[in-house]
Amino acid sequence: AALPGAPPPATLASSFAPDPAAFADGGAPRGYEAVSVWRILETSDGQAVLLLDAHRTTVLPIFIGGTEALTIELRLEGERSTRPLTHDLLASLVHELGGRPVKSQIDELRGDTFIGSVFVEQGGRVLELDARPSDAIAMALGAGVPLFVSRDLILSSGLPREHVEGGDGARELQKKKRGTSVSL
Repeated sequence: AALPGAPPPATLASSFAPDPAAFADGGAPRGYEAVSVWRILETSDGQAVLLLDAHRTTVLPIFIGGTEALTIELRLEGERSTRPLTHDLLASLVHELGGRPVKSQIDELRGDTFIGSVFVEQGGRVLELDARPSDAIAMALGAGVPLFVSRDLILSSGLPREHVEGGDGARELQKKKRGTSVSL
């Protein structure tokens, strides 16, 4: 029996039963989309990490340094360097201080620089840390946490996947880099 003045007991209709469509975006924050790392592509200007949108139709290229490319490639292949790389050291440090990565984001393009964030939970609070996108990607891959990209960024800086596939992929990225200055 319910107590006088108490709210009615919850019914099945009002209990939490999420709609599966609510998770189609991978749990992305508002204005963001879950992405995956497709591959590292060698270009005449260095390496680019290629991110695929949730529909796997749009590629966001981000030019990165050689060390970051190596770390991301190793993590994509599920391998580790014989000695800890910088991202391995950072992950160990976060773990030893009682934290755990929660997610990584690539937030915007300022001028010719991509801006990223890494979110770490520690002691009951979530810290947002400014990060280079290559570092945010490496942390997400290493920790197995989601990677999100601003939808505006995908729309403004992404390329159709078919333009990157095939033999002229590196050339398409070079044109994109020169035309909109996509860089680290």
